[in-house]
Order: sequence, then C-alpha cells, then structure tokens
Amino acid sequence: MSCDSLDQQFLETFIQQEGLNDIFRRNVTEYFNAYAHRLAQLAEASSRPIIVGLNGAQGSGKSTLSQYLSQMMPMHLGVDCHILSIDDFYLSKAKRKRLAASVHPLLAIRGVPGTHDVPRLLDALAGFIEPAVQSVTVPIFDKLKDDRTRRVHKIQKSAKPTIVLFEGWCVGIPAQRQPALSVPASSFEFSNDNNGVWRSYVNERLGTDYVDVFKLLDRLSMLKPPCFEAVYDWRVDQEIRLVARRRRESRSESIRGMSVKEVGEFVENFRRLTCHALEVLPGIANETWELQADRLVLEERLQL
Repeated sequence: MSCDSLDQQFLETFIQQEGLNDIFRRNVTEYFNAYAHRLAQLAEASSRPIIVGLNGAQGSGKSTLSQYLSQMMPMHLGVDCHILSIDDFYLSKAKRKRLAASVHPLLAIRGVPGTHDVPRLLDALAGFIEPAVQSVTVPIFDKLKDDRTRRVHKIQKSAKPTIVLFEGWCVGIPAQRQPALSVPASSFEFSNDNNGVWRSYVNERLGTDYVDVFKLLDRLSMLKPPCFEAVYDWRVDQEIRLVARRRRESRSESIRGMSVKEVGEFVENFRRLTCHALEVLPGIANETWELQADRLVLEERLQL
C-alpha cells in the first residue's frame, strides 16, 4: 500500500472517529497535509522542539486540526507532535473571583488575557525547549465545571524531531494601540465596561505578560473566520459537541453545558480581540487559512 493510500486511510478513520464531514476531508487533502509536511521539515532541521502557535477563534477547528496532526505526524512523518492548549492554563475559579473583586467583575469569566496562569505556561513552553527537561507537566481545565482540575497531563519528550502545537483563541495576538481602547467595541462593553477598566487591564496584560509567551513561538498559523458573527454559531456547535462527548464518557444524561443564550453572552467577552486578530494577524502569521461560515478553507496565505 502506498504512502498516499495510508494517509487517506488514516484520514478516513479519523473523520469517522471524530464525527467530521467532507469539509474537514477537503481541508486536510488540499491544505493541512501539506502544512504537516512543512512542519515536519522544520522539526527535522532543528536541534530542539519547534513551537508552533495555532490561532483560531472559538469553534474554528483548531483543536480538531491539532488532534489530527498530533496523531498523523508521528505515524506517517516520523515526527512527534504534542498539543499545548492555552485553555488548560486558565486560572482557577477562586483566583478569577479574587481578580474580579480587585480589578473588574468581568475577570471572573475565563478567556481573556489576564485570566491565564502565565508563569506556569512559560514553564511548560520552556520545558520543551530546555534539553535537560525530560517531561513537561500540563494542568487540565474542565470547561463544563469552569475550573482547573487536580489532574495533570505529563508529556514525555523524546529524541525524535518534535513539533509542539500551542493552540488558543488569543495565541499570537499583539496588544491594541491605546486609541482603540477609548470607546466600547460593542453594546456589551458599553453596558459592562463603559469606563474601560476591563479592556485596559486585558490589553496591558497582553502587551506585557503574554509577549514573553509569544516570543517563544517559532511559527504562527491562523484559522481566520469570515467575521465575528460566525464565531457565535461555531461556539454553539462546540458546546453541543462538548456536552454530547461528556455524556457518552460518563454515561449520564445529567451533564449540562451553557444554553444558547449563555453562549451568546460568553462569546461577547472575546469580540474585541477576535476582531483585532482578524485585522492584524494575517500580516503576522506564516499561514492564514481564510474560512467560510461552514469552516471550508477558501484561501491559504503563506509567508514562509
């Protein structure tokens, strides 16, 4: 059986296991397999693991793409591929409540810069780069419980060429310039942050703490939504899939997630920086995949 046949067989198995459709198949065949080969070449030419930032709005498919690459690359390209999600580094609910009390109530809601454990994230990324470190310990965040768990995930390093996919909705986004903060970006901000305390704090963190994180990226790729409105539909779909998976795993129908209304309110926390990313990241990222509303890639922009 040829390599191409093996690749296609693996893809079909992955699609079936994950409940995906022909859109993912087309994206992989036309763009993402070639992306995997580019990353493999970078890893093979490097004396240390390559850290690749993968930016994408909520529900854009970055986690699915990461899972595909993490399974396909070791099997077919001989390259280790590990996933590091910024979501697992959210502060605990208790710490976010304290932040909300001291700075702004909106900081109780996970998601924006300032609600992550940046020192621990830096330690994890540095652990991949440091040759003396044999394994990297990563926390695990439970989105349905909205809190960090006591469990951790240990990633064992090897001597093989290695790619670390660092994925997250705000990965690689630079801070906004001060004039952009002067007026609310939406009715949500007008009602909840009319004086600008929340957005200024978030932007300050993005321009300081997170700069140290993003400096460690060797490459940045972006799954670009057609507009912010598409993100709402994607996030609703993501919540439905998350709840369904957890019900299957626990064999319990009592598992509940956010309602459609709650999802709508939740994604408003991400509007400002998601729209900022749509404007600036295509000029920064090495790969930008322009998605349409059904997540089909319409165009690939490369800055190699």
